[in-house]
Amino acid sequence: MSEGITEASLPYRHGHTVELTSFAKYKKTNRKFTAALALSGCAALSYQVAWQRALTQIIGSDAVSMVLVVTIFMLCLGIGSELAKYLVVRSQAQALWLYAIIEIIVGIYGIFSIPLLRVANASSAGLTGGSLTLDFLLNLILLLVPIIGMGLTTPLIVHIAKQNLQNVGRTVGALYGWNIAGAAIGAILTGLILIEATGLIGTTRIAAALNIFAAIIALSAFKTIKSALPDTGAIHKQKQVRIPTEAAIAAVLFGFGTLAVQVVFFRVLSNYLTMSTIVFPVLLCSYLCLMAAGQWVGGHLADRYSDRLPVVVAALFSIGAVLLLAALRFPPAWAAPLHALRFSTFNGQLIASAYPQLVGDPWPLTVFLFSGFLMLSVVAWSGLFPVMFRFIIDRIENAGNRFARMYTLYTVGNVAGTFICGIFLLPLLGTGGGATATVLIVGAGCLALLLSKPSSPHKYRSAWAFLFVGVFAAALMPQDYYKSFKLGDYSVADVFEGRTGVATVVPTSTFYTIIDMNRTASASALRADPKPSDQYQAWRWNHTELMALDPAFRPKSILVIGIGHAYLIDAMLDLSFVEKITVVDLSKEVVDAVKKYTKTSSKRIFTDPRVEIIIEDGRHYVQSAIKRGEKYDLIQNKINEPWHAGGGNLFTEEFFEEEKNLLTSGGYLSTRPLTGHLTDGFKVFGNALWAGYYHMYFKNGTALSPTSAIVTPDIKQAWFTEVPGHLSQITDNRNTISATYFSDVPQNLATDANTDDRPTFEYYWLRQLFGTWVSPRLNFWDLDLSKYTKSVPVTIN
Repeated sequence: MSEGITEASLPYRHGHTVELTSFAKYKKTNRKFTAALALSGCAALSYQVAWQRALTQIIGSDAVSMVLVVTIFMLCLGIGSELAKYLVVRSQAQALWLYAIIEIIVGIYGIFSIPLLRVANASSAGLTGGSLTLDFLLNLILLLVPIIGMGLTTPLIVHIAKQNLQNVGRTVGALYGWNIAGAAIGAILTGLILIEATGLIGTTRIAAALNIFAAIIALSAFKTIKSALPDTGAIHKQKQVRIPTEAAIAAVLFGFGTLAVQVVFFRVLSNYLTMSTIVFPVLLCSYLCLMAAGQWVGGHLADRYSDRLPVVVAALFSIGAVLLLAALRFPPAWAAPLHALRFSTFNGQLIASAYPQLVGDPWPLTVFLFSGFLMLSVVAWSGLFPVMFRFIIDRIENAGNRFARMYTLYTVGNVAGTFICGIFLLPLLGTGGGATATVLIVGAGCLALLLSKPSSPHKYRSAWAFLFVGVFAAALMPQDYYKSFKLGDYSVADVFEGRTGVATVVPTSTFYTIIDMNRTASASALRADPKPSDQYQAWRWNHTELMALDPAFRPKSILVIGIGHAYLIDAMLDLSFVEKITVVDLSKEVVDAVKKYTKTSSKRIFTDPRVEIIIEDGRHYVQSAIKRGEKYDLIQNKINEPWHAGGGNLFTEEFFEEEKNLLTSGGYLSTRPLTGHLTDGFKVFGNALWAGYYHMYFKNGTALSPTSAIVTPDIKQAWFTEVPGHLSQITDNRNTISATYFSDVPQNLATDANTDDRPTFEYYWLRQLFGTWVSPRLNFWDLDLSKYTKSVPVTIN
């Protein structure tokens, strides 16, 4: 931060020049302030990532819930910055002590935060009744104090560190920039290392230590402040100054643009890089680094061109708009040689022969560099804040007060940008339309500033030209963006965009059409009936083998988490005793795509009165159903690739326990036969059974170790059915069932426990890096399980 200070710029105070011998003290003090804010920013993002993960386990991880979680943070930060204007009237020394006390309070709360969130939400379950609004309000109250404290810290440090009018832009840009840079480090450390190594509770304790360390560093500058600078707060009592209306409007609109463009870019980049948990923290780190760079650039421009600030604002707006246009016009296929166009295992089958290196998670450095390249517009638009701040400062004594007010207005815009863009603009207008609207909104902020300077229109002629260029760029944004994703046999034919993300439809040469959510395998739609050679016979899906092994099991009420290919639901409709099938899916877009592109008998699931489709987070639905006292005989929880962002929440030990509580006595939970699910499910149920195909079963009751199987008349037709909805077609009587029963988890199949605190299913990068990761993704049919398998004879009545 010291680059903006020279001997010539040292301030005057009541006719006395600060001694030049104090110059070295300034530099040392400012380094301490930047270090404190960097540590504070690092802690804040560690809390945000950890708390957000914990809250998605409580109130769900659907789009609305995620936006509400972010809104809690932005809202409380805004309240904190607004309250700060009442604290910066104090002397700089007093403000320094306040800063240290606030950091310590935040740190103390952080130590106990995760257990507090869990206990408070569990205790109030009966009061909230599963209401998302009440859950939001409860957690807002729980997090109010620490996040407001975070919002107070930056304005207080700006007040303490202010020096003179000539370098105030650089001062604010550097301080705020270092705070954001610390946040970037916190994001990547938490996402790649801390959660995996220490769990959510351990992460918040490390963040608390950073808070306390920041307080210690800041307090170490106390004596330097007293000796190096007469206390401006004590000499000039600050008045509560009014922000010009045009500047206030611009601050809100610029804040809107900064967070709205983040929402747009994260949606775009998830379609390049897939939804791996490795991707999100690196994306966030890259975005925050660009924001920090923008603060530095904006601060320097504000001080250098302080007499032409409207031109600087318009130029930054124009550059950001053009760079955003370039990002959305960048051909996705060009990212393939950079290894930045990624595919999951399922959709990767279309390009695996030609591009095998593109299947799987990207390397973090690739994510950081490519996302940084695509998001360069963030530098320009983030630079608007320090320029705006310089625009309204006429006296250095007002710096702390006005920063607090501007930061509040900017944060209000941040909240609006996150909520409006994620919940309204993208679903209604799509990514291209949302980007267009965002550019126009930021342009409106520039217009407000230009109209506030009507006396010298010729002086700002270039500003109007820049404004026109930015608006023209908005008009050129692509409106069918995701259809540009083409590589090899992978080609997007249709797009369903909404709140939860982007569902893309990709035709294949087989009997199904792939439905990707943010280009991560999510579902499929059957365009033709599968052939026997496809090994997709109905009897492989309708659970009749389990019913033959356990003749007492005849499920009437079934819960299916994730619509998948709709084939399983269709197959279950062939069973006359099935009374109700509840299908819960996170994404309306995926459900709509499956409905439109399903061409077989599976289409009946959308009209059969026994089927109810609910758009909701699966975990939140289960928790709400338990509160309502509901019970199910069979729960089918079979997410294709649960190691992608958020999917692991459906397979923690704690959620297995909740599913068990939702089952009737003697009911079954069915999952994919993966080693990770065996480890975690067995710990809760104490038994596991695999019948050789696509389902592993956990029984809520006495373990089943079958020695015989009986096909009774009520399941006989379904037992012989090749295609759902058709008459019996099978000629193979299947006289035996290969049943694999586990009375314990074999050591060679055991994996690290996946829990709410340590979500090892998704967070594995560190162990993978050091070669200690035991994959929980192994399918049973790829393993030799003959030691645990027996051939069970089948009797057909």
